[in-house]
Amino acid sequence: MYMKKVLLYSLAIVLGLAACRKETSIENGGTAAGNFTAKIDGVQWTAATTKEGASILGGIIQITGISADNKEITMTITDSVAGGYPLNQTTPSFAAYANVDSSELYAYSTNQGSDSTQAGGSVTITRIDTVAKTISGTFAFNVFRDIDGRKKSITNGVFTKIPYVTSLPATASTDTLKANIDGNAWTGVNIQASATAGQLTIIGASANGIQTIGLLLPANATPGSYALDGSNPSYLAAYTFVANSATNAFVSTKGTLTITSNNTATRRIRGTFTFTGSDPTGASNTTHSISSGVFAVSY
Repeated sequence: MYMKKVLLYSLAIVLGLAACRKETSIENGGTAAGNFTAKIDGVQWTAATTKEGASILGGIIQITGISADNKEITMTITDSVAGGYPLNQTTPSFAAYANVDSSELYAYSTNQGSDSTQAGGSVTITRIDTVAKTISGTFAFNVFRDIDGRKKSITNGVFTKIPYVTSLPATASTDTLKANIDGNAWTGVNIQASATAGQLTIIGASANGIQTIGLLLPANATPGSYALDGSNPSYLAAYTFVANSATNAFVSTKGTLTITSNNTATRRIRGTFTFTGSDPTGASNTTHSISSGVFAVSY
């Protein structure tokens, strides 16, 4: 249970940030003026202007910034209006910090740790400009990492006129990620795959960002079948959906990922998957069945 919970924090960050990167200036070279700064353990941090962006999808605000040296801050707010939002172990909103180029698999977040001495803080959305489609605000919080008990202090946070999007564009026609979710056919409209620190993350999201399926596996994985039961933390699947402005996440507790081909030279991978997703926190006994999964993506 502990390992699944820690992995979920990292995968949830990836799921949210991948969508944000694709849709904003992070990849698309947005032209709107933006400013995103903070101090991390007292050291100045500034998001690169080509690597900052936000989205407001399904009642969720996502704000992301990546510095030139690949240190990443993200905030996920379970609402879509201006105001102050607490971030701690009991709130649905959370913030996280990760080093994109690090060999460390796990991220720091405000919803890890046991109390406010370890993690927590707040973010204030001061303005959402629905005409220019920009978002501004301030933040300060501590983030914690359960796996090794380390903490980061993030202070003096400011984001000003960060451009945001309200829908996801279609992905390249050459990429595919589809499955049946609880017996209903589903196709990822926005698909992304990226390899970081030897791990490959494949993510598919619906056009409105409400449903997402993610796969985590080694970038150099060879053809074969691998269990998605938590016995090997390098292989993980998750299903998330937004309902009533809350993100619900279900991590694979049983299932199989089959890689049919993985060409590391051309960076193209194909395979199939099926899994049962469960609440990693144990708060709910609800499960979701993901079957007949198919993927073919470039990374």
